[in-house]
Amino acid sequence: MRELIVFQILFVLTISATAIPKPEDEPKQRILNKDLSDQEHYINSQHNPSYDHEAFLGEDAKTFDQLSPEESTRRLGIIVDKIDKDKDGFVTKEELKDWILYTQRRYIQDDINRQWTSYNLEEKDNLPWTDYKIKLYGHINENESNDQDKLEEETFPYEAMLKRDRRRWQAADLDNDNALTKEEFAAFLHAEEANHMKDIVVLETMEDIDKDGDGKISIAEYIGN
Repeated sequence: MRELIVFQILFVLTISATAIPKPEDEPKQRILNKDLSDQEHYINSQHNPSYDHEAFLGEDAKTFDQLSPEESTRRLGIIVDKIDKDKDGFVTKEELKDWILYTQRRYIQDDINRQWTSYNLEEKDNLPWTDYKIKLYGHINENESNDQDKLEEETFPYEAMLKRDRRRWQAADLDNDNALTKEEFAAFLHAEEANHMKDIVVLETMEDIDKDGDGKISIAEYIGN
């Protein structure tokens, strides 16, 4: 029975999905969630099975790509056993959904742990803004104004990114001590996962769509985003 389930999942992830067309009028996603895959979900209006492959396997997708078909099938069988929570020999839609959400949360937690270790070299309880800023941006002045001449300088994009990070940092810093705990740092990195960061997510999304920077979203900007 498990071999049949494994075959069915492999079939869905690698073959049948290619025939699913993308609705042209599908609303575009505006939330800054970490996507389920680095692959494009649709290519030339056709469903991309590689997207499902990464969504299902998460960070293990790269490992599976290097395995023989026999070893891939064996390991997939182990995963199926984990997905099948009620152990009835079948994988339901809800069980598959829960698994994909689990792989996404696992990626987020792994990313938080990795970046916390990278920036917090002294293993302190709190990560000061200055430590983060210097490691990522060097000595760019976050208080320097951006006049028109700056648009031609190489540092301008970094200054804009720095100011955006600074604003996000302040929103994540709940106790206003200019340093983030690991929990606050998690909200800084993955604002879409924290309720108190929703306004920042909306603001950044608006800024990304507003290409001409006039503070408004035109129809052309909305459709073209």
